[in-house]
Amino acid sequence: MESVLILGNGQAGIALAREIRKLDPRRPITLLGRDAYGFNRSEFVQALGPSQKTLSTEDLLALGEQLRIDMVPNCTAQSIRVADCSVQTDHGEYQADKLVLALGSSPMLPSFARDLPGLVAAVTHASVVNKLRARLASVKDLIIIGAGQSGCELANTLADAGKNVTVIEQHAGPLFELMPLDARRYLVEQLEERGVKFHFNARCASASKEGHRAQLALTNGKHVEGDLVIACIGVVPNTKLASDAGLKVRKGIMVDRKLATSAPDVYALGDCAEINGVWLPYSQAIHHEVSALARVLTGQNVQLNFPPMPLKLNIPCCPTVIAQPRPGLTGQWETLMVEHGLNASFISERGQLSGFVLMGEETAEAPFLQDEIPNWMNL
Repeated sequence: MESVLILGNGQAGIALAREIRKLDPRRPITLLGRDAYGFNRSEFVQALGPSQKTLSTEDLLALGEQLRIDMVPNCTAQSIRVADCSVQTDHGEYQADKLVLALGSSPMLPSFARDLPGLVAAVTHASVVNKLRARLASVKDLIIIGAGQSGCELANTLADAGKNVTVIEQHAGPLFELMPLDARRYLVEQLEERGVKFHFNARCASASKEGHRAQLALTNGKHVEGDLVIACIGVVPNTKLASDAGLKVRKGIMVDRKLATSAPDVYALGDCAEINGVWLPYSQAIHHEVSALARVLTGQNVQLNFPPMPLKLNIPCCPTVIAQPRPGLTGQWETLMVEHGLNASFISERGQLSGFVLMGEETAEAPFLQDEIPNWMNL
């Protein structure tokens, strides 16, 4: 029976270990990673809001006993050797018949962060969330860089917590690559009613620290200041270990529909993986990747395919569900404004519903429209 070594004990790595064990109660599994506790990233925004929701955590050593796997927390990988599926760590060397890389991603920080020591943060880990929560109690004015999903969710949450929130976005609107113009305008209106201020088509031209506050001069000629800057400008896949080991890497670690890398018996999934040229750092995608790879590793002949994966945004002032059209698909948006929401459909050149944006009361239509969309991606 072939053993499995999983490097990375974040969401993808833990989920894969669970799924393999569900399919095979006896297969040897080792899970290495830097964390001692598992946590749910979807709880981060709520934890910073007025409810001060406590993050749920999971003791990984206890989980290892429950799943009957060799769990090695607080462990940092130093190098990978693909020839024998081994990993050199600060705890020694580990080796198995199959190696899975679940290396995750790291937050991007704006270049001006070095000019604002102690005033720029990115919400990517439970430890950061806990520190931010304590700090938010003593600050009032917040600057968010980026109006993507996390930026908009955080803006709503912090505004509801009584903070003065300013969002700076380099594009012409929020969630620029996911929604049509009417939907972006509607979302901005709802957030502005909550007191959120926006600067679109703007970047930070210069930054300085005045006392304990950040001063930003923007490319649109405006100046903003705040007690804290929160970066929500995305993440980058953690690929250095893989590239140093000779694996093919582009944006992420390149894998096929079996999640196999360019080296035999080495696989990758989650935020670090690029699947047939497409990078999908979303929880919904990880769920399908875990299901497929667990079956591959337990001897089944399956390939990954993505069904429609609607994204439900945590924006209470403007409930939103987005089913993103397949990248590269040509077509056009058709938008219907209703009294308490918006319904936008992406129609392909063949006349097929291939994506949608639903807002307000229209979000109730998501389960029905989802069934009309073809497989999200033909990889």
